[in-house]
Amino acid sequence: MDEPISPDAERAGMLAALHAVIVGTLSTLKRKGVLTPAEIDQIFEAGLVTFERGEQDETRQAAQLTLEILARSLKG
Repeated sequence: MDEPISPDAERAGMLAALHAVIVGTLSTLKRKGVLTPAEIDQIFEAGLVTFERGEQDETRQAAQLTLEILARSLKG
């Protein structure tokens, strides 16, 4: 891999990796009974409330969208 990675690809890759690790961790904790589905919902609700306050910008909107995607990944 001799080609340099663009900053946008690097950010997208880091976000995808973080998504995978978080979903995997929370899924494992849920499966083992360490966290209930309600507790996982509370984690994401708290995160979403953080991004509802203050001025919205692209970064906050992207963070909020990411939290929503992560929360949907753990439903079921």
